[in-house]
Amino acid sequence: MGKRPTTLFRLLLTAFLVVMLLPVGGLLASYHLWGNQNLVRSLQGQVQIATERDAQQIASVLDSFRHDAYLLSTNPDTIRILEEDPQWLSGEESRKIYAQMFLTMRSESSSAIANIVSNSGNVRLSTHEFPSDYDLRFHTNGWDVDNVLSQMENRSQTASMISIRGRQASNAGEPIIATIIRRVYNAEGRNLGYVIVEVTGSAFSGKLNQNSMLIDEILIDRDTFYARSILHPTISGGFDRFPALDAKMALVPHSYVANDSVVNISPLAGTELLVAGTISATPYQNNMQRWLLVVAIAIVIGSCIAILVAMAFTRSVDQPIKSLVASMKDVEQGNMKPTAGRTNIKEIKELDASFNRMVEQITNLLQLTREEESKVAEAERKALESQMNPHFLFNTLNTIKALARMHHEDQIYQITLKLGKLLRSTVDNHESECSIEESIDLIESYLTIQGIRFGEKLHTDISVQESTRDCMTPKLIIQPMVENAIVHGLEPKAGDWHISIKITESEGMLAIIVSDDGIGFDRSTLPSNLDDLEGSSHVGVYNAYRRIKMRFGDKSRFTIDSKVGEGTIITMRMPAVHQSEKEA
Repeated sequence: MGKRPTTLFRLLLTAFLVVMLLPVGGLLASYHLWGNQNLVRSLQGQVQIATERDAQQIASVLDSFRHDAYLLSTNPDTIRILEEDPQWLSGEESRKIYAQMFLTMRSESSSAIANIVSNSGNVRLSTHEFPSDYDLRFHTNGWDVDNVLSQMENRSQTASMISIRGRQASNAGEPIIATIIRRVYNAEGRNLGYVIVEVTGSAFSGKLNQNSMLIDEILIDRDTFYARSILHPTISGGFDRFPALDAKMALVPHSYVANDSVVNISPLAGTELLVAGTISATPYQNNMQRWLLVVAIAIVIGSCIAILVAMAFTRSVDQPIKSLVASMKDVEQGNMKPTAGRTNIKEIKELDASFNRMVEQITNLLQLTREEESKVAEAERKALESQMNPHFLFNTLNTIKALARMHHEDQIYQITLKLGKLLRSTVDNHESECSIEESIDLIESYLTIQGIRFGEKLHTDISVQESTRDCMTPKLIIQPMVENAIVHGLEPKAGDWHISIKITESEGMLAIIVSDDGIGFDRSTLPSNLDDLEGSSHVGVYNAYRRIKMRFGDKSRFTIDSKVGEGTIITMRMPAVHQSEKEA
């Protein structure tokens, strides 16, 4: 029992719903499967870019102040004052050393505090108010792990140290983000004291989080598991103070998700510190949920619209289509008369017009078919007649050969005999390949004709390794090379001519080398890629190259080496395919 046909309305309604629901449904499904992952990957990419950009800014700021600390620690006035270590500085000495400090810090003194202290604590200098934390007259602070002087004890004796575990704020209440400390030595290498540069939050003002995307940027000391927020300087301490930091994941540069935050860890160049940029995924997830609600409402509204559109469209299309179907049935029964459509719909009008044109074309084609049938018969007759031409030519050559032999004209006989072989090999298209033995026989026929033509000035040398005689190659790849050598290389040359054909086999590869001592040519006149010879005057070379390439592909090689006045060498290499292997 046949399948019951459906109505146009049902098809249109189904089509509208499928076109609308499939993409939307697929989009919703992909969101549930991959949406959150894609969102996280997108946020990871954004926070990585922002964090790495800010890490460069932070590293640049710290490096600038580290250089200031180096300049102060190596300044002769600083070394002299600490070496003398007076309990009181004279007014002149005080003005001189302070001038050096402010000159070194330049305009950066408003965003950093430079301090100089001697080991005894007698010398206490600062671009601001000297901090009591660094007053070595009263305590060494060896017990205070948050004091940078105690942290310096286990560090390099010559390098600067950058610490984020130090004073929280300056005496004026300015938050301190990082502290740079460096020992001061005299010419004998004796430690005299310290230069301490405290970098405040204003040093980073306007340089970080310029798009306001990050909710926090945190400096991390990977050695002490200590962290300090740059955007919220009052927050510092262990990782428990920062919900976005995970002790197992925050010590190497990478990105990860913690709670509702996406975190990127980037290194600070030239330091042992890391910077963690964090962004909250919650606002983006909320936007996605609102978007899903909008899509669900659009699906409901779209379904209602699809029903109404399908009903209206069906009424306007159904009748013209029925009329067109009736016309098609008439054509099936052999009535080739055009029909007039009755509709205002442009597409259906064009369909009617196309149908009428098709009926006219079918009528014309039927007439042309009858004419073509008679022409095909005539063409077949002429093709059969044309097949007689080669046979007529061979019969004529046989007649010439017989007459030459009858009158003892040996040269004419030999030329006719060899020419017959050449023509028969060219006309015979049943096989696309031939053996080396057959190719050599063809070449000897060609060279016999040329030897009669040019006499003793043409010297030939044919060397064929016995194992190669049954190797199969594309037809007519050697003879055109020999012909090129004579026509283009030897004929323009005065004196004796030499042409050599050498065929060898080694390691499964067949090598065919055709060389002459003709006039040669400039190799640069040929393109590096022989495929570019297509359509050029080098027909013989291109045809041989292409047939070898088509037969053996990249396993074959075709090279041409020539020097002006010395001659030309053509080398063809291809896999050795013996006739016995091919038949097997």
